[in-house]
Amino acid sequence: MSLRNQPLDWQVETNNAYIPIYHQGNLVEFFKQEYASEIIKFLNEEEVLKKALKQACTDLIKKMGGDTNKVNYLIQKYVKSSERPKYGTRAIALLLRDRQKELDLSNQEFAKFCDTFKLSPTELNNIYAGEVFDDSLLAPVSRILGITKERLLEVRDGSEKESYV
Repeated sequence: MSLRNQPLDWQVETNNAYIPIYHQGNLVEFFKQEYASEIIKFLNEEEVLKKALKQACTDLIKKMGGDTNKVNYLIQKYVKSSERPKYGTRAIALLLRDRQKELDLSNQEFAKFCDTFKLSPTELNNIYAGEVFDDSLLAPVSRILGITKERLLEVRDGSEKESYV
């Protein structure tokens, strides 16, 4: 076999242009033109939102007469409460909401759907309220979500190191 027909390990592609991306004057990365604009737009929006959150927390602390040195603590508190829970009853409640959206059912229709799997509307509402549920509901909830009981147990009883489904 001829060596000329083999692709070389190192090649140059002169048709692809890459744009440099800078953060505060420092070169960060090179991206293709079609991605660079969208990435920059997203990153700048994120910075604006961070600044807005910091300003809102500062204003809130000032208004309440608190210590403005605790702004970062308050920001972290709001960020933490805004994140999707990875474990516990709240995580399962969100998985149930996701399932309801996936099935395109109203609240009443979804409650009836769950009831056919032996999860009563009261039990469903208790899960949505964040109440701990016992093992007798593992089978119906796992069937509703389409996951194994073992996986559901991991989500219900898991730790922060584990992720939701």
